[in-house]
Amino acid sequence: MITIRSSKAGSKATLMCVEVTLKTPRNVYTISSDRALADSGSLFGDELFGGISWPVSPFRIKEGLLFEQQMFLPRDESTVGMSWALHGNTATVVQLVVRPFFAGCGPRSYRDVGFHLDSEDNGARLTWLPNVRGPRLFADTNGQYHDEAVRSLDCFCDEAASSGSAEDLITPGRFEFELSRRPAVLILSAEDQATTRHHQHVGVFLAGLMQENTSAVANSTARASTEVKIQQPAIA
Repeated sequence: MITIRSSKAGSKATLMCVEVTLKTPRNVYTISSDRALADSGSLFGDELFGGISWPVSPFRIKEGLLFEQQMFLPRDESTVGMSWALHGNTATVVQLVVRPFFAGCGPRSYRDVGFHLDSEDNGARLTWLPNVRGPRLFADTNGQYHDEAVRSLDCFCDEAASSGSAEDLITPGRFEFELSRRPAVLILSAEDQATTRHHQHVGVFLAGLMQENTSAVANSTARASTEVKIQQPAIA
């Protein structure tokens, strides 16, 4: 489990952790963190963008492939941008499953309904209402979203305590990707944060993904991280 934040401020739904599973034809890998990435020291920014934590974590897996994860975490929590890329023999079939877990969700009658696709008139975006009073959460992704019949973190693993929150952590569903030449991208944002700064954050994150020199990205001082690890594979 990747811990995003160690504590939650305010009453709105907040992303606390993410379950990331990588499946190859021979192995299953899970990604974990030693501490909360948003609380890490890899913070940069200015008056325009504010503080941003942008850890980049490359992993060499047994299939001879390089798997790279990026987390874009503005301190103001306006946006969370995540990407996963595969480098090497991209003919290998690799599947990625991502489950985000949130604290601060409303009663079960509301949190039991996951993301749905809005109409074209409303932007045709994946939208979730974790609380009856809002705000809505938006998911922009190039993957496929699937609702989960079971939504509590306790039902998935025994790591709920690692979130640093006594509240139940709820996932609206899972996002599935097939990794190839293009990165998998998932951007989560709140309705009340759809500001100029939010759009600037998304622009900076997407521009960073377009960089072709992977080694330069991984060696960037502002975006480097050694706090994320990949677990030894289990036979799929």
